[in-house]
Amino acid sequence: GTPNGNSSRGRDPEGDIPAQPRNRRQFRLAQSMPILERETTTFGKNELTLEETIRRWSHKKPDYKTSNSLQHLLVTLPQTFPPRNDMVEDHEYFAKWKKLDKECFTDMGGDELKSLLQRALRKAKFFLHPDKLPKDLTENQSLLFKSIWNAITHQERVTFG
Repeated sequence: GTPNGNSSRGRDPEGDIPAQPRNRRQFRLAQSMPILERETTTFGKNELTLEETIRRWSHKKPDYKTSNSLQHLLVTLPQTFPPRNDMVEDHEYFAKWKKLDKECFTDMGGDELKSLLQRALRKAKFFLHPDKLPKDLTENQSLLFKSIWNAITHQERVTFG
């Protein structure tokens, strides 16, 4: 356990976001869920602009007009970073992002989901906040962070009002 008596099993090092399924039922559900096609997608390859790449991450197929859920955006955020996105130069700052497990929002609802989403959102917004970003970003890196910030804050408004 942890000093406050709460179990740290199944939590990230900071104790906020479940890092693995919490129980057997959730594990079975997670195992049976189809893996998102985009989890294996490498963005870029010079066939799309950076803006189009971000749109494909932030919106659903086939027409990319409907926004993906906040959960999806938070879990798949690293897919927009190099080396998966070869349209943006690498930077040491990308390595500071703490990846969320793809099942961290599985089998949740109501207040528990809302609370977990809000904590994950706070972490993402802290990481992406324009005042917190390194000063030596390239134009593409700056555009990437700004576009991700816009997509996540838009979906935050849609999700929480």
